Amino acid sequence: MCVNKKKSMCIRFGRRHTEQCAELVTADGGHMRWVDKCRYSGVYFTRGCSLRCCLEEAKLRFFRAFNAIFSKVGRCASEPVILSLLHNKCMPILLYAVEACALLARQIHSVKFTLTRIFMKLFRTGSPNTVYECQVNFGFLPAKYQILIRTAKFLQKFIASENSLCTLFISDARQQLRGIFMQFGKNIQTACQLCNAVCRKIFDS
Repeated sequence: MCVNKKKSMCIRFGRRHTEQCAELVTADGGHMRWVDKCRYSGVYFTRGCSLRCCLEEAKLRFFRAFNAIFSKVGRCASEPVILSLLHNKCMPILLYAVEACALLARQIHSVKFTLTRIFMKLFRTGSPNTVYECQVNFGFLPAKYQILIRTAKFLQKFIASENSLCTLFISDARQQLRGIFMQFGKNIQTACQLCNAVCRKIFDS
């Protein structure tokens, strides 16, 4: 197989990710670049001690998409309309593939803060408490709960998959899924039940 050296690159994960690596040479004499960040299937990965995704590009595209919408309809559309556009057009950009990546607590907080900034702009407030109240009153799930639900749905599909590679990690996936369900009660067994439990906790409290 011929390797396209212009589109291919190398990145290192593990404890020795900071060490200098020997340059790889392809069969036709081309050289493979070692990089600190790379993109694969629309997801950006950054080198480190473990496999980690980088959310900076997703946040930039998210802000760009929202600003494009807000500049067109922000002065004439109502808040429910803008939030509907935000949920359907912008949130998929921000949350793309987060369910398949192991996010650190600081990354989840970063996603939460990114969404908070949008609500602050929309409702002209600087208070995080006011932002939370607006999210509850307009039926907009906070980012961390959206991530949990997406992760649960992904893990369910992963466990049900008959792919031979997926079967190697089914026990880990089940354990992770069980940990998510236990946060909201012992009777939670599916992602749908989880979604209902989250909505009751946020909107009915």
